[in-house]
Amino acid sequence: MKINTIILPLLLLGVTSQSHASQEMLTNGNFEKELAHWWVAGTSVSVNNAEACATISSAGSNPWDVILGHANIGLAQGNDYHISFEAKANIPTQVKTLIQHEGPPYTHYFVTQTKLAPEWQSYSYEFNQELPNDAGAEFQFQMGAQKEAVVCVKNVSINGEPYVEDRSVSPLRVNQVGFLPLADKKAFFASDSSEPLRWKLLDSNGINIDMGRTIPFGFNKASGEMVHHIDLSYLKTEQQGLKLKIDDIESFTFDISPSIYAEMKHDALSYFYQNRSGIEIDAKYVQRNNLARPAGHPSDVVSCFDKTDAWGNKWPGCDFEIDVTGGWYDAGDHGKYTVNSGITTWTLLNLYERGIWLDHVDVPFPDGSVQIPENNNGVNDLLDEARWNIEFMLSMQIPEGKKVFAPVGNQSASEKLSLSEIDASNLVFHKIADESWTGIPLAPHQDKENRHVGQPSTAATLNVAAIGAQCARIWKSIDSAFSQQCLKAAENAWKAANNNPEIYAYNNFLGSGPYDDLELADEFYWAAAELFITTGEKHYQDEVENSPLHLDTPKGNIETTGDIFWQYTSPLATLSLALVPNKLDKSQINQARKNIISTAKAYQEQVSKEGYAIPYSVEEYPWGSNSNLANRGIFLIYGYDYSGDVAFIKAAANGMDYILGGNPLNISYVTGYGQYSVEQPHHRFWANVASDSFPKPAPGALIGGPNSTSFSDPIASGMQGNCIGQTCFVDKIGAWTMNEITINWNAPLVWLTTALDEGNLDI
Repeated sequence: MKINTIILPLLLLGVTSQSHASQEMLTNGNFEKELAHWWVAGTSVSVNNAEACATISSAGSNPWDVILGHANIGLAQGNDYHISFEAKANIPTQVKTLIQHEGPPYTHYFVTQTKLAPEWQSYSYEFNQELPNDAGAEFQFQMGAQKEAVVCVKNVSINGEPYVEDRSVSPLRVNQVGFLPLADKKAFFASDSSEPLRWKLLDSNGINIDMGRTIPFGFNKASGEMVHHIDLSYLKTEQQGLKLKIDDIESFTFDISPSIYAEMKHDALSYFYQNRSGIEIDAKYVQRNNLARPAGHPSDVVSCFDKTDAWGNKWPGCDFEIDVTGGWYDAGDHGKYTVNSGITTWTLLNLYERGIWLDHVDVPFPDGSVQIPENNNGVNDLLDEARWNIEFMLSMQIPEGKKVFAPVGNQSASEKLSLSEIDASNLVFHKIADESWTGIPLAPHQDKENRHVGQPSTAATLNVAAIGAQCARIWKSIDSAFSQQCLKAAENAWKAANNNPEIYAYNNFLGSGPYDDLELADEFYWAAAELFITTGEKHYQDEVENSPLHLDTPKGNIETTGDIFWQYTSPLATLSLALVPNKLDKSQINQARKNIISTAKAYQEQVSKEGYAIPYSVEEYPWGSNSNLANRGIFLIYGYDYSGDVAFIKAAANGMDYILGGNPLNISYVTGYGQYSVEQPHHRFWANVASDSFPKPAPGALIGGPNSTSFSDPIASGMQGNCIGQTCFVDKIGAWTMNEITINWNAPLVWLTTALDEGNLDI
């Protein structure tokens, strides 16, 4: 019998350390593979003839505002290292050359100012690592806070004895929280053995209560390992503290209980209150006192960006200010984005509407059940939380008669733009964010950066049209004035979007993400559908029925773009049309439900093909892969709602098993849940790893998870080629392409845990 402990080079668990003989420590230091293994911030970098050139149009106010960097530099205490490179600039300037720890507190191990001239010059530096070993250092050229210039480097090298950490992962993996009584209950064991292996089941006292043999699955492509299954689905009675054992390897403990998700759904919803902008976070509404904080951006009154962007485009600003106080911070930073707000708010409101319109489902989160300031106000608490963001979205709508400059037409991928002054009446600003990225740690009330709205976009405008319509019908009998406000904003936004159908998002200042989208047919369909459901008006119905995306649902294929997210919203329309009473022919509503069942079936059929028994077969794991898995759970639950097939709801639970520890990294991706859960989400306030004066993350935040498609953050840049699929993850605060948390990822976690807590797999 052969049992292997799987070694995954980028997960910190059971650390041993070692150094190696002197060698080249940079990968692709000669740029033969363009920018592979390098990362860039605040500028554009092109590679030609093995030379990397940064065009610096907006240098910012700090050296770190513009960076060309390389991660995974392991330094061993007492060792000598040699740095060399060639560099030039089109004008005399200087850059900061340094090696530092890859995250807070950014300890400098080597730093010097390198003066550059218009001719190529060679540079060489030596240093000794006097401080303790660090396997997580990074090399940087910091080029901010200098002159506008073109800086070029080539033949970059660091030579020495690299220090590395071997990070071993237990081969025995299981959902560390537990299973619902009638759910499938699979644990997983990684081993090259082709023969079944003997396992034991221990109770909470360590007494052996059962035994059996594993079921060899074979090769799991998504993790690159051979996997065995342990099927405990026959266990249906409530039990606590169970543990599996194979030889001397024990699993984390797990329960069998109908209340697995009862607390988790509340913590997942609390995420939104705790990431509110414009309001004090009160200790009496959060899980720990140190999660309380003063209000961030209590007066978010801003104007349009009015400076030169990183691509050299001069933005003229606008002659008015707009009050966009409130809403939710999008992710770990302090930006707020209309398009990400849209799908997030829709998901929460859809969960409420499901409770309203399906007889077998209770309305979730009744008044007084959630710890927020608005509880006990006579309104469902889920709606109270959603309204905080709806009001922000409405505030992003531009008043009548105002003009702004924006790129019109397909220019979002261009560095140089042609800006046009347009009548922006009732268009919606795409984002509000800091002018420059802030550091970690930083509480929202400590943010001193200038803030701007960027520009309006058609996508943002259609998001307000869709959410405004959804709001109008829900609040009609709750708050008629607010309902009318929502409907007016929605109809005005619809008209404005149709008058300006090609204004695309552009990342015109550094302290924010682009959230760009060049395909807007789905947003037009979604907005028209929500307006049609709410108003019943014929012209909206015509838009719905004539859309090429009418009754669209994901196909359940291996394309990572096949799951709903902020850039693919047409299935939201189909879900609403299938659920909420409307004037479509009954045959069309039935077809919408059939399409949803078809998608659910495509997802459910993937469970048997995956080593970790999840409804998720994809070629690559994208940014936010865990949220894709949670969003698939929404379709699986609706598939169950419309067919009664319990296999769909079991598949949704299988997805949660993976998220909560039944995965090749043996880690729970929800903060605070499981014996080994993520602790370092990319978040400026939940940043205890950076400073003891900041709190650890609140429980109930869903981490983005494995990402094998984007290696653009400083830590991930060194992982390319060293991981595949489900193993491209590390729990480090600076690894934002993997360890980010966002509102649109936590919304499906709220939705799915709430649905799984309804009791359909309990008896």
